[in-house]
Amino acid sequence: MRTSIVVAMVLSVLPGPAAETYDEFSMMYDKSAGLLVDSAGTPASQWAWRPEGAGKSVIRWDSPANWNRPGDGQEHFVRDGDWLYLDGYENQSTGTYNPQRVTSEQIGDGDCANLRPLPSHNGQQHYAQWTVPAQAYCLIAEGTITTPQGVVRFRHRQVWAPPTTCQTRFHGAVRCVRQTESWWDDNGHPFQLRIERSQYLGKGLGMGLSIHSTIGGGKPINWRADLRNTWTWS
Repeated sequence: MRTSIVVAMVLSVLPGPAAETYDEFSMMYDKSAGLLVDSAGTPASQWAWRPEGAGKSVIRWDSPANWNRPGDGQEHFVRDGDWLYLDGYENQSTGTYNPQRVTSEQIGDGDCANLRPLPSHNGQQHYAQWTVPAQAYCLIAEGTITTPQGVVRFRHRQVWAPPTTCQTRFHGAVRCVRQTESWWDDNGHPFQLRIERSQYLGKGLGMGLSIHSTIGGGKPINWRADLRNTWTWS
């Protein structure tokens, strides 16, 4: 009896598994980059993070063929507490910054049910929970993006799944999380669904572990790409 009590006491004070965090999957605080290829092995997309200190980092997505040109639509992120926030988009070709501000936000379960409001964080979008939870959750944000051409209205729905193991095309078994997102806007057209896709982030590898897009530019597509190479830059 005494032995079992001692064992129970020891087990009760042993530390549990370390909490996993968004940066471990995204690699956003490293000067990290990656190249995705399509089913034929042709370079299809490229990304790179540019850390800026104070919890901030900027990501660029672009075609590999355009990488030596000024990058547009670069997303500016900042961490505060247990949230990662999206602040806006940088266009290097015009030297402009397009701030994004939400007018309403909700969080719910993995089915986007049981929604409840999220308090405003200076209008920045709650993009992802920093500590990756063990259950799926849904985020719905609505608001505006201010551009030199005018104000764009948007709606962004995301579902973040809990960590699991992905069997990948180039990297074997990888610890991963899945982001499923849908994006609506009225940027030069009536308000409509423009993007629908799922993306896996690989722990220690970064963004775009695997991407499957079913809507692009407002039209049905069936586009797939997988992360082939990763590297750091200076």
